[in-house]
Amino acid sequence: MSTFSGNNKTRKRLVRPTKIQVARSQNFVCDGCKGQITSDDVYDIHHKDGDSSNYNITNLKVAHVKCHKVINNKKKKGKK
Repeated sequence: MSTFSGNNKTRKRLVRPTKIQVARSQNFVCDGCKGQITSDDVYDIHHKDGDSSNYNITNLKVAHVKCHKVINNKKKKGKK
């Protein structure tokens, strides 16, 4: 984590893991379908807790784009 100053305020800049780092940490396995993510696939990073500002590696999962949509739709339906 690094700090920087701007407009007389000191803010912390979070170092976000890259998509490839998250995918590697999970052996390129989709959190949705549990299938392998290949170099031809398009994939997203899913925030398990729903907080898109939480970039803790333990909160991040890789998922195919279609699987990510399914995961998010299930979460939305569960909140009703």
